[in-house]
Amino acid sequence: MVKCRPHTSRKMIGVKCGNKVRDACFSRRHTTIFNKANELAILCGVMVAAVFVSPNANGGIFSFGYPSVSTVANRFLADHAASSTSVSNSTQGGRDVEIRELEREERELTEQLQASTYQNKLLQEAIAALDGGRMMQLLRCDFAEFGPKDLVGPR
Repeated sequence: MVKCRPHTSRKMIGVKCGNKVRDACFSRRHTTIFNKANELAILCGVMVAAVFVSPNANGGIFSFGYPSVSTVANRFLADHAASSTSVSNSTQGGRDVEIRELEREERELTEQLQASTYQNKLLQEAIAALDGGRMMQLLRCDFAEFGPKDLVGPR
């Protein structure tokens, strides 16, 4: 009788812990996190700061901030400090409104540019169709109807 080998696909895979796995994960993922923070800042019009310390032996520091890490940190600390003044907050609030207004204008101009590009494409196609139409009319006409003066081209 032939013995069947046990199925190896049903084995439990052991979890391996180690710094190399964390280093690889961090090196692959930190740019994605920064990209998502950038999208969040632009789409929602918020101030974002992200600071990471690399888990490898060097302990490199990676940071991202919109508009900058120091600006976000200063605003956060000013809001949570006991002696914060309303002057710095009102100045920063006016700047936020200005940034949002500029981003709105940029979106509107981008939409107008896309619409103009699409309209230009349609007009170019219409011009090409009309030019092809004239040529086709000349090719389809009966030359017996023309006299000798009509058949002579411009000089």
